[in-house]
Amino acid sequence: EAWNAFTRKSHFWAPLWITQLFWLIYRSFITVIRDPSVQSIRILQKIAIAVMAGFCYFGVGMGDQRGIQAVQGALFIFVTENTFAPMYSVLAVFPQEMPLYNREYKSGLYDTRAYYISKMIAMMPGLMIEPFIFVMICYWMVGLRPSVYAFLMTAFISMLTMNVSAACGCFFSTAFDSVAMAMTYLVPFDFLLMATAGLFIKLSTIPGYIGWVKYLSWLMYSNEAMSIVQWDGIHNITCEIVDQVNDLPCLTEGSDVLDKYSFSVSHLSRNIFAMIAMYLVFHVLGYFCLRYRSKKK
Repeated sequence: EAWNAFTRKSHFWAPLWITQLFWLIYRSFITVIRDPSVQSIRILQKIAIAVMAGFCYFGVGMGDQRGIQAVQGALFIFVTENTFAPMYSVLAVFPQEMPLYNREYKSGLYDTRAYYISKMIAMMPGLMIEPFIFVMICYWMVGLRPSVYAFLMTAFISMLTMNVSAACGCFFSTAFDSVAMAMTYLVPFDFLLMATAGLFIKLSTIPGYIGWVKYLSWLMYSNEAMSIVQWDGIHNITCEIVDQVNDLPCLTEGSDVLDKYSFSVSHLSRNIFAMIAMYLVFHVLGYFCLRYRSKKK
């Protein structure tokens, strides 16, 4: 029986790599089509959260001192809503499919690279549609910068944020045998990302021994990029509140707002390229973790 199995495997030629990739992508999309309720629920959930966030910040505008913190809070909602949900939602993807993957991989149907890339591609439509819907609803309700460029850039940065978050989730999903173990390490990692994102503390005041962590935080890159898009070139912030309380700071320029959070206009391109690099790095790490586990099995 062992000889027969060896003979069958030695006479079996795996399909071309591009053929493997095509059918794996096709199978992934068929799975989504057969059960559209999951994606529909996620989109409805995203719409509901966008509407609730929009009502919380409805019409805050950017024209006075009260609006500055409100706008920064709304932008942080954009960042966190497109970070934590996708990151945790993909944690179960690879552990659930490991038995099927191991069986098909060992039979020579496909290689690890084709399988992993097919998963990346299958995730992309949802990772593009969901953040765009969220921004499209919430952006105009909050009253952010009324510019097509600012809106499209905010939507693009939100999409990039969600894709990086999902890539990070894929890495943790492949690195550990179970969702529980992955979450054990992911939760403290998330805390560091959020603490160094630039909303709760001025980045320049973070001690040097921990300050390097901010460069691992795509929340910081995303938050700074969105802030630059909103405040760069703004020159008409009013200070009516200062007449009542003289010791409050008065920020009259968009550049003053960016300086308050240690953000710089020159970092916009850097932030975008850094997030693209993190997306690729997380997926490369995820691929090698999956490959290691398949060889180990």
